[in-house]
Amino acid sequence: MTVSCGSPEYTYVANSEERTYVRLPVDWRAVDADELAAALGLDTGAALSEQGLWLEGYDADLLPSAAHLFGPHAPAPTGLLLVQDVAAPARGQYSLDRLRDLFQPTSETGRRALAQNPGSPLTDFALLADEVLTPGDGIRGVRVVYRYRVGGGPMQVFDKTAYVNDDASKLYVFVARCSSECYGQHQEEIERAVSSFTVLEGP
Repeated sequence: MTVSCGSPEYTYVANSEERTYVRLPVDWRAVDADELAAALGLDTGAALSEQGLWLEGYDADLLPSAAHLFGPHAPAPTGLLLVQDVAAPARGQYSLDRLRDLFQPTSETGRRALAQNPGSPLTDFALLADEVLTPGDGIRGVRVVYRYRVGGGPMQVFDKTAYVNDDASKLYVFVARCSSECYGQHQEEIERAVSSFTVLEGP
């Protein structure tokens, strides 16, 4: 279950069952859940919880849209929050580089594979930061800040944090994004949102 509450400056987004929390600026408004699921190609005929998934999208644009999270241009800050059950056969695949390559590849291996795909919409990669995260409680992951041009649009900055739990049965991801120009204007608030992303493991 998702629980949100507002304050004069922030919205607290929490899933107590998944023990996952993030604090967002109050002007980052929720993107329609069905639009978000459709943009990811998910089955909108069944509840996402029945598919082992919790998904939330937020957009500071006056007209929040899933296109700003996944398309060529995010004119205002956006945030995508995801918690997903990982099927047992796939759990051994979640190396740190696999986490780095979620949504857009940032590892050397992932970018070499991307270079072999001339039809990819992603170009002009630049790595800005890459940090291994070990917050404890059986959680491990990475935070990667990077730039890509998507589909020939304006340069975009992504700030991605991805964790798995100790047995890799759960994947936790928060990705903030906006254009390079937007990022220059809103870097502090984006970094505060990213830094607030918290995952707790255990009973």
